[in-house]
Amino acid sequence: MFGFLFFRVIHGVFWFAAIVQVLLDYDPGLSKTIGPSNSTPLITAATRGHTEVVNELLSKDCSLLEIARSNGKNALHLAARQGHVEIVKALLSKDPQLARRTDKKGQTALHMAVKGQSCDVVKLLLDADAAIVMLPDKFGNTALHVATRKKRVEVCQKLHG
Repeated sequence: MFGFLFFRVIHGVFWFAAIVQVLLDYDPGLSKTIGPSNSTPLITAATRGHTEVVNELLSKDCSLLEIARSNGKNALHLAARQGHVEIVKALLSKDPQLARRTDKKGQTALHMAVKGQSCDVVKLLLDADAAIVMLPDKFGNTALHVATRKKRVEVCQKLHG
């Protein structure tokens, strides 16, 4: 019952970090609930750009960073793809090594950021770990290969920087 309500709060139009706080105070296990879209509340909030909810969830349990969707994508992958700068900062501040984690295709959050076109997110990820620019996915593509293929000139310049 409360797991469903928790996901409605996160997914709904009228969500508030205060409601999330009350729900987590009632049952901290709600933060590890897997919803119908195969996402945890952290992954959902990060994808949708709900910075306050992300911060509230991480303040209760940093181990949430370890949980990924069945495809291997974690909260950082999805926030980076969507260009949510403040959320990427929050996630990296809790675990800078999160930038190195790969999904089942071998893609890092940098691969995802390049697809999403956010130069600010690309810079944040490179600042966290500049060596990730050289990490290939399972098909041999680095973030630079992806940026070049997608004709992201400004992103290519950041990656070469």
